[in-house]
Amino acid sequence: MTRHTPLSLDPPSGAVASSLPSPDVDDDGDDHDHTGRLIRPYAMTRGRTSGEGAEIPLEAQVLASSRAAAHNGTHRWEAAALLEMVDTPMALIEVAARLEIPIGVARVIVADLVEDGSLIMQLPPASSSFTSLLEQVLDGVRDL
Repeated sequence: MTRHTPLSLDPPSGAVASSLPSPDVDDDGDDHDHTGRLIRPYAMTRGRTSGEGAEIPLEAQVLASSRAAAHNGTHRWEAAALLEMVDTPMALIEVAARLEIPIGVARVIVADLVEDGSLIMQLPPASSSFTSLLEQVLDGVRDL
């Protein structure tokens, strides 16, 4: 019978240091996030994973409405930052990237802001089919 040795979390003696990045550690020894956020994404949405109604497409354009100023100071930091960013139309996916939040969190925040009138959302035109979209992309590539 072969006896297995338990796995060790320590590198073997003489091993080369890993090329993987190590977490940053403050002087007091605490790990910290590069973004400085100490809040988990699910806390931003109070545990909700979707807004009311249908799922917002990634390419949906959002724009701050004239009513956004009336709600100034009543939103959490992520909603306030989003409203400051969208003085010109911006795609939902770009909002998530710029705020450095998961797309699901961005969807919930956008849905809430649309519901309270702070945001205007323009949905992309409905395409006839995914195949027609792929054909249009292929035609565009051929034209290059």
